[in-house]
This record gives sequence, structure tokens and C-alpha cells, in this order.
Amino acid sequence: MMKVLVPVDGSDNSLRAAQYVLKMTLNHPSVEVTLLTVACNFIGAVYAEIYVDNQQVMRTCLEAAKMDLEKVKKIFDGAGVKVNTEILTGDPGNVIVDYARDKGVDKVVMGSRGLNPILGTVLGSVTYKVLHGVKVPVTVVK
Repeated sequence: MMKVLVPVDGSDNSLRAAQYVLKMTLNHPSVEVTLLTVACNFIGAVYAEIYVDNQQVMRTCLEAAKMDLEKVKKIFDGAGVKVNTEILTGDPGNVIVDYARDKGVDKVVMGSRGLNPILGTVLGSVTYKVLHGVKVPVTVVK
């Protein structure tokens, strides 16, 4: 069984990555897919507690991440393909790299750039970290 990790963030590119993997699973039923959303990576979280309740921010953030994950999961559900789902928190690049290593992932398929235009460059900072941090093949979908 081949384990494929698909990091999703609600962006169009991550949706295209999920559709790419769906086609792959239809051709190769022995593929096990995990959709991973990394939520709540707040650069200014330390400052946020001055203005808002951090627990409320975390709840809201996790709910938004769950909605993003469910949107992508529906693509697979509609085709009758079972997938695993995970929501984790932290720095997205590091979390994806650690998850891939710890879970014995065989391949990562991800969008070329997510929803963070401030940190993103040509490929995106998360994609860059994953490309250089994992020891398995990575397919980047535009």
C-alpha cells in the first residue's frame, strides 16, 4: 500500500492537488490518502492576547480549518474514495515534514502556493520547506 499525503489549506492549488490525487487513486486503488490541514499558525499570536481571547481565536481557526478539510474530503467522498483526515497546528512546513516522516508517507502531493501571499514566493514558503525537508517524492500541482 502506498501512503500519499495531501496538505490542504482551502486554496485553489490545494484543491487541484486533491483532484490530481483522486485521479491517481481511481487508477491505483491500493493508494491510502491522508488529507492534512495545518491550522492556526499565527505569527502575531503573542500580540493577539492583548486584543482578543486566544482560546476563541483558536476555536475559530480550527473550525475554519475543519471546513477547508471537509470541502476537499467531499471531492473524494463523491467518487467513493475513502480518505483519512488530520488537523494539526503549528508551522505548516515543519508540521508537514514531521508528519510525512513520522507516518511513513511514501509521497506528498501539494499545491504550489497556498493562501499566504505575504510569505509566499514563486513556489511558496511551505512548499519550499516540504521539498527540502522530506525524503520522499513530492509532486507540486499548479
